[in-house]
Amino acid sequence: MTRPTQQKESRSFRLYARLLELYPPAFLQRHRAEMLQNFADLEDAAASKAALWMLIGKDLTMSLISHFLGSRLGRYVIGVFVAWIALFAIGYFLHGPTPGYPVLHVFGGFLLGMLSMYIATRLHGTPQNSPHA
Repeated sequence: MTRPTQQKESRSFRLYARLLELYPPAFLQRHRAEMLQNFADLEDAAASKAALWMLIGKDLTMSLISHFLGSRLGRYVIGVFVAWIALFAIGYFLHGPTPGYPVLHVFGGFLLGMLSMYIATRLHGTPQNSPHA
């Protein structure tokens, strides 16, 4: 079913189009038009907006998680969290919940900081030296 060109797009349609930008560009290049058409058809046939967004939210969440976990960044994030959890589990079983072992907390904070820096450099790139410096 095709939307008439003179019919105004709904807010839901525009929001869904924006949410599609979360997908990798190569995936969008192949599937964007089809996904938008499927959404338009679902929106026309949906009994309610709430039911539509429950379905779309579940679908987006599941597919974005699978895309993220398959990426290099996703594997890195999982590796850091596994190391972080292992560090605290070992520290807890060896030393219990008693204070006096700040290195365990410092190293755990370092891992989270390292993960944050990695994500920031991937999203925003590395800072360039200013010519004014």
